[in-house]
Amino acid sequence: MILYVMRHAEAVDGSESLQDEWRYLTESGRSVAKKMSASISKFGPKPRLTLTSPLTRSVQTAEIAAEKACRKNVVVASGLLLPGADVSELIAHLKECKNAKRVLLVGHEPHLGSLVTALLGRGDETISLKKGACVTLKLDHGTDERPAGFLWYLAPGKKRVSSFKKAFPPVVV
Repeated sequence: MILYVMRHAEAVDGSESLQDEWRYLTESGRSVAKKMSASISKFGPKPRLTLTSPLTRSVQTAEIAAEKACRKNVVVASGLLLPGADVSELIAHLKECKNAKRVLLVGHEPHLGSLVTALLGRGDETISLKKGACVTLKLDHGTDERPAGFLWYLAPGKKRVSSFKKAFPPVVV
C-alpha cells in the first residue's frame, strides 16, 4: 500500500466563540491545500481512499485533496485520526485495509508524527509534519518492527525530498 500522510493546512485560531473542532481553513490554508494536492498527484499514483479526522480543518483539507485524486476517491471521517487517538489502533486498521492500494490520511500533529515514527520503526525519534505537508510511505503488511519504508516528503513551498535524513534532520538539543 502507498500511504500518503498529510497534515491539515493552516486553520483559523480557536477562541471562546470558536471551539477547536470547528476551526476551519484560512484562505492561505485553502490555497496551500490545493497546491500541495496538485503536487502530490503529480508524484505518483493517486489515492483511492482518503481517511480524515472528523475535525473541520482536516475534512476541508481532505476534500480539497480528494478533488485532485482519482474520480473514484472516497473520503471517510474516522475517529482514529483525532488528536490523541491511539496510533496502534490506526496501524491495525490500516493493516486491515489490505485491498486499498493507495490511501491518504489527513489529520493533526503530533498524532501524525507519532504514526510516521511508529511505521518507520524510529521509536526514539520525533517526526513532525508542517501544516499542509505530506509524507509518503510504502506500507508492507508483513512486518511489525518496521511496517513501512520512506518514499518522500513534501512541505508547502519546498521541493520534494526523497531522503529521510534531509526531510527530517535530527533535532539537536
